[in-house]
Amino acid sequence: MKKVKYLIDGRFLSSMSSGVDRYAYQILNELDKICSGLDISILVPADAKEVPDYRNIKVIISQKTKYWTQVVFGSFARLHGMTPVNLCNEVSMTAPKGIVCLHDVCYAETADVFPYVDEIPAQEREWFLRVYRRIKKKTKKIITVSEFSKQRIEKLLGIPAEKITVIGNGWQHFKEVKEDESVFIQNPHLAKGEYFYTLTSANKNKNAEWVLRAARLNPDRQFVISGKGLEGIADFKEYPNVIYTGFASDRTAKALMKHCKAFLFPSYYEGFGIPPLEALSTGAQIIVSERASLPEIFGNAAHYINPDNPNVDLEKLLKENVGNPESVLTGYSWKNAAEKLLLLLEEE
Repeated sequence: MKKVKYLIDGRFLSSMSSGVDRYAYQILNELDKICSGLDISILVPADAKEVPDYRNIKVIISQKTKYWTQVVFGSFARLHGMTPVNLCNEVSMTAPKGIVCLHDVCYAETADVFPYVDEIPAQEREWFLRVYRRIKKKTKKIITVSEFSKQRIEKLLGIPAEKITVIGNGWQHFKEVKEDESVFIQNPHLAKGEYFYTLTSANKNKNAEWVLRAARLNPDRQFVISGKGLEGIADFKEYPNVIYTGFASDRTAKALMKHCKAFLFPSYYEGFGIPPLEALSTGAQIIVSERASLPEIFGNAAHYINPDNPNVDLEKLLKENVGNPESVLTGYSWKNAAEKLLLLLEEE
C-alpha cells in the first residue's frame, strides 16, 4: 500500500491574527512531536511572519504569495501527489480531495440559531457560502471544533456525520504568556478585582452590545472592553463606567483576565470559544452565553446568561456555585488535539 504524503496549507503563518490561525499553529506544534511515522510537509508562503522549526514535519518555503490556496498550494499538492490538509476554513479546488478544518458554519445559519445572520452584508455572506460549497465538494474528511459545529455542518451542509471528526482547542499557549500590567498604570482608577472584562470584536455573533447595555444597567460597576474596531458600534464617551482599551495583546488580555471580577462572553454564536477558556486558565470566573457550543465546552464551570437579556444581577449570579474548572482545563489541550489529528491522518 502506497504511503500517503500530506501537505499542510501554511497560509495561516502569514496572518497569525485570529483564533483559527492560533488553532493551526498550536496543533501543528504538538503534532510535530508525535508524527515521525508519517510523511507530512507544510508549504509556507514567502510573506510568513514566522517559519516553524519542526522536527518531523518538512518545511517547504514558496517564493510566492498571490493566489495562494487556489493556485500555488493547490497546484503543488496536485503535481506532487500529496493529500492537502487545511486547518483554517478553506479548500483548494485545484488540489486533490483532502482534509479541512471547518470551525463553524455561521454564514449558513438559520435566524433561530444565529439571530443576526440576515444582517451580515450579502456579499460577505455569499463569499463564505461559496467556501462552504467548495469544502463540501473537495474534502474526504472534515475536522471541526465542537459537537455543536459538527451537528450544524451535518444539518446545514448535508455532510454525513461519519465524515466529521471533532478536535477541540487548547489553552496551554496561554501559560507561556507573561502578563503586562501596564494597563493598570495607564488606568489608575481601574481597581483590580472590581471590574467585568470582555475580549471581543465588532462581529455580530460576539454580541458586544450586551456588555454595553449591561454597563448602562449597572452604572456603579466597572467594565473593561478590549477588541479592534469597536469604535464603529459605540461612542465610549457615553459610557462613563466602561474602559475601552482597543486592541489588547495576549499579555495585556491575560493581566485583565487574571484580575477581573469575572470574564464576560455573551456570544450568540461560537464554534468553540477560546477567550473564556484562556480566562478560566488564569483563575477568573467566567460568565458566558447559554447558546451554541458554549454550554458544551464549559459545562458546570461557567455562569450562564441569556444573550438577549443584559438585565442581570451580575453580583448575585457570581454567588451561584459552579463546578471545578479543572474538569474543563484538563479536557482540552493542544496535546490531546494533536493526538486526535494523528489518528485521523493514520486512517488514510
